[in-house]
Amino acid sequence: MKENQAKKFCRCIKSVKKTVKVRRGSTTEGAAIAICTKSMLQRKGRTLKRIKCAKPNGPKLNTQKLK
Repeated sequence: MKENQAKKFCRCIKSVKKTVKVRRGSTTEGAAIAICTKSMLQRKGRTLKRIKCAKPNGPKLNTQKLK
């Protein structure tokens, strides 16, 4: 996926993680990833395959088509 999209996705995760209310048995990061995937990727007919928001090499986002 494009670098721009990866940066936007990582920014979305950071901002949503601060405001999300977590259910029992899940994490704030997992819930934030689910919300951002639903709002950003599934609108375009894509779904998440792999995400990496680490600083040294920059963000990487791999997606695949919805089944």
